[in-house]
Amino acid sequence: MRSVLRGLAVALLALVVLFAAFSAGFGLNYYQVKTQPATDVPQKFSLFWEAFRIVQEQFYGSIPNPQVLTHGAIRGMLSSLGDPHTVLVEPQPAKNEQTNLQGNTGDVGLNLDIRDGLLTIISPVPNSPADKAGLRASDIILKIGNRDLTQTPITVQDAANLLRGPVGSKVTLTIHSIGVNTPITADLTRETYALPTVNSKVLPGTTFGYIQVSMETAETANEFAAALDSLKTQHITGLVLDLRNNPGGLFPDPVLDIAGQFLNNNAVVVIERYRDGTEKPYNAGSRHGALDLPLVVLVNDGTASAAEILAGALQDYKRGVLIGEPTYGKGTVQEIRQLSDGSALHITIATWYTPKHNAIDGKGLQPDIAVPLTDQDISKSIDPQLNRAIDYLKKGS
Repeated sequence: MRSVLRGLAVALLALVVLFAAFSAGFGLNYYQVKTQPATDVPQKFSLFWEAFRIVQEQFYGSIPNPQVLTHGAIRGMLSSLGDPHTVLVEPQPAKNEQTNLQGNTGDVGLNLDIRDGLLTIISPVPNSPADKAGLRASDIILKIGNRDLTQTPITVQDAANLLRGPVGSKVTLTIHSIGVNTPITADLTRETYALPTVNSKVLPGTTFGYIQVSMETAETANEFAAALDSLKTQHITGLVLDLRNNPGGLFPDPVLDIAGQFLNNNAVVVIERYRDGTEKPYNAGSRHGALDLPLVVLVNDGTASAAEILAGALQDYKRGVLIGEPTYGKGTVQEIRQLSDGSALHITIATWYTPKHNAIDGKGLQPDIAVPLTDQDISKSIDPQLNRAIDYLKKGS
C-alpha cells in the first residue's frame, strides 16, 4: 500500500510541476493570440502519465530533474512532426550566458539550416571568419569540435550556441564540401564583424548598375533605396540584383519595399497559407524607383527564405530574369513562442507561395537561364553568372 501511495504521490507531484509549466506556456500563447481556438488535451494523454509513472517507479538509474524530463517530452513530440524547423530551444547554457553578459561574444558567421537531417551551410556572412576560410553554401558540417553531428543530430539553434563564444577563441569544424572526396577541417577564430546588407557599384566597362543584397534587416530597404538612387544619378541603363548566398532575414517589410521598387502598386509579392487553408497576401511597397529599368536577378543554392520570396515575385511577373542555379527552397514561416522556463518554441505556422501559387519550400526556384559556378571558376576569380547577366542586359536575351 505504501508503495502505491508513494507512486501516486510522485505522479501527482510530477503532474503539478508539468501542468504548471504547460499551463504557463498555454497562458502565454492565449495572451499572444487571443483569436485562436483552445487546443483540446487528447483523450489518451493519460498514456503519457502511465509511462511517466512506470519510469518514476521502476527505472534502474538516475532520473533527470523535472525540467529535463519536460524538455525531453516536448522534443519527442516535436520530432514526431517531421519538421526540422519546429524545435525547442532550451535556456542558453550558463557558460554562454556568462560570455554574453560580459559583452564579449564572438561568432564565425554562418547561416545554417537542417537539410535531409544534416547541418548545412546556407551561406557564410560576407567578411566573416567562415567566409575568409572559404566555406560555401551547401557545405555540410560533420563535426563542431569533437561533437559528431552524424551520430548525434543537432538543431540550428544548438549549433549556433556551440559556434558562439569569447572573441578570439577558436572552434574547429569538420566539413563535407561538394566536389571534395574527403572531409576537410576549418579552424575558425570567433570574431565580432560588420554585417553588411547592401553593396552597389557601376559595373566596370558598362552602363549597368549592380546591387548585392546579402540579407534582409530593418535597414536594408533604406540602404537599397539609397544605392538605387545613387546608381540612377550615374545614368545606368540596366541593373543586376545579386541575391546569391542571401539567407533571407527580416520579413515582410524589407522584401515588400524592395519588390515595390520594381513592381506596380499593390502587386502581390508572396502568399502565406495557414493550416486551415486560409491565405494572406502581402503587397509590394510604394517606392517605385525602377519600374522600367531592365533587370537581371542572380540566384544560387544559398538564396533562401525572404530572398527567394523577392526573386520569385520578380520571376512570376516577368519583371526580372533569374540567372544562376536553383535556390535553396526554404518556404515555411516560423513563429517564436517564449515558454515559462526561459526556453522557446520555434514552430512552423504557415507556408509561402509565389504570386502564381508556386510552392517554394523543398523545391526552390528554377533560374530562367541556368549558369553553374564551378570551383575552378572561383579559384580563377571568374564569375560566369555575372558575365551572363551583363551579356543579357546588352543583348536582351
